[in-house]
Amino acid sequence: MVKKLLFCFCITLLLFACKSSDQLTKRTTKGVNTAEKLSRHTLEFEKKIYQVTENIYSAVGFGLANSIMIEGEDGLIIVDTMETNEEAAKVLAEFRKISDKPVKAIIYTHNHVDHVMGAKILADGGNPEIYAHETTDYYVQRIVNKMRPIIGTRSMRMFGNYLDQNGLVNAGIGPFLGVGAETTAGYLKPTKTFSHEMDVTLAGVKLKLIHAAGETNDQIYVFVEEQNLLMCGDNYYRTFPNLYTIRGTPFRSLKSWYKSIDIIRDLRPEHLVPSHSRPVSGTNKIYSILTDYRDAIQFVHDQGIRGINQGMTPDELVEYIKLPEHLASSPYLQEFYGKVSWSLRALFVGNLGWFSGDSADLQPLPRNEQDRLMADLAGGEENLLAKAENYAEKGAHQTVLQLTGHLLRLDSKNSAAKNLRINALMALGQKEENPNARHYYLTEAIEIRDGILASENVKPSPELLSQFPLESFFTLIAVSLDAGASSDMDKQVGIWFTDVDQAFTIHVRRGVAEIRNGLPDPDDADILVSAESGAFKAMLAKLKSPVTTLAGFDYEKGNALLFGMFLKMFEPPGQKLAYQTIEH
Repeated sequence: MVKKLLFCFCITLLLFACKSSDQLTKRTTKGVNTAEKLSRHTLEFEKKIYQVTENIYSAVGFGLANSIMIEGEDGLIIVDTMETNEEAAKVLAEFRKISDKPVKAIIYTHNHVDHVMGAKILADGGNPEIYAHETTDYYVQRIVNKMRPIIGTRSMRMFGNYLDQNGLVNAGIGPFLGVGAETTAGYLKPTKTFSHEMDVTLAGVKLKLIHAAGETNDQIYVFVEEQNLLMCGDNYYRTFPNLYTIRGTPFRSLKSWYKSIDIIRDLRPEHLVPSHSRPVSGTNKIYSILTDYRDAIQFVHDQGIRGINQGMTPDELVEYIKLPEHLASSPYLQEFYGKVSWSLRALFVGNLGWFSGDSADLQPLPRNEQDRLMADLAGGEENLLAKAENYAEKGAHQTVLQLTGHLLRLDSKNSAAKNLRINALMALGQKEENPNARHYYLTEAIEIRDGILASENVKPSPELLSQFPLESFFTLIAVSLDAGASSDMDKQVGIWFTDVDQAFTIHVRRGVAEIRNGLPDPDDADILVSAESGAFKAMLAKLKSPVTTLAGFDYEKGNALLFGMFLKMFEPPGQKLAYQTIEH
């Protein structure tokens, strides 16, 4: 009986990954056409090993990012390692056709998963030094941070991982993101780090590592001075840059980004090897491309700030600020990844915060009252639906999208409004040339149509979990507390992890979970547990059964049933679609 109760309390615990829908099954988008420009852009990611110089090779088209191999005198240096072990294995097989030398070093240009999660495979059984900026591991640890559930879902939408090939043409900076239910990850912690610059000789090759904040704060360049070749990570790729990404990210400094591109321009390399899209050769060609690239970023920054100082709202910035024609028409600045409009909105919030400056935004009507107001102005929900149908007949898909949002928040079971919304999303996705936006539209359409929620259904291995500190898991635990369920509670639970000699106290105090290092006073503790850290992490990651895991811990105070009931309050809430409301 105890085991049955414990199972009911614990089986739904999920504090690392999102709730899954159906194993990332590809969903049909039959009938959806491909935008012509986007289709042509696919040629940029032809699956191929590019030989840039006598000893430097770039693997393009094997996944979202590239992996680069430098062949030295007695070994190999790998720059960036793909998004999964599976993608990395395909790249390693191609690199091994070129050289059988041991891997002496791996360099991460930055922390994004598509650059670090195949390291175990590309180490090829060796024990290479791992080079990165001093903050890279900190950012990687945030993979299990407080925002992971929503960013995981939004990433699956943005990269089109639930779409078939009709929907997923390419991912803007690569052919696809190779993450799915059957993939695994093999991150290795950096062993050599630096702050500003580092000169190092690896396998007889002299390299200069240069910190250059841009798409991420930890971005670095790898400069091979003797060959006048620079690897630029994600500070340049052949598309308008993601100065803001719709999956969600902390603010990206536009000024830091274009200043970092100036570092490359000052070095005037003969070869530029990005971590997305093809290598570029020719000193003057590279200089010209990067001049336009940094000018586009500075234009958005400077004109955006100018507009903000004029009192423009985010909506007005997007309406009035457009790239100059010579930049907008550049083949290297087409909006296949970032968009100028998204960048301007992020610039506003990053510099001025959420308040638009319009007094109506200080205390706006609650969302449900806005929805009711729209229905009242239309003469009722039936009339609002009729208006949406009229706009659909005119092909005003964005208008339909906004009106159906009101209708479905008023009645989430309104099948006519759902069908209108699905059709509008499909139409918007079909004509959209930006893959991120295209995938988001199409994925929301299939979520409504098929009754699923796109989620990052990837389970980490115990080996990978060991790379992440316990502090990361407790951060996620704290923000998962159900405030309503704990509104009258004052309990302290102490957990001692015997294998790593670390202890934490979770003090739930009327809707807040305070996390402290160390154990509580035994007299104040409601539960005292001794546990093994790997088993605890694996339980939270759904690699181990909560029933057997909790039963295997030692309890100085309390028992497995009480601990399971306590942890039940930290079950992450289900996510909602854009038009849905949260029940209070």
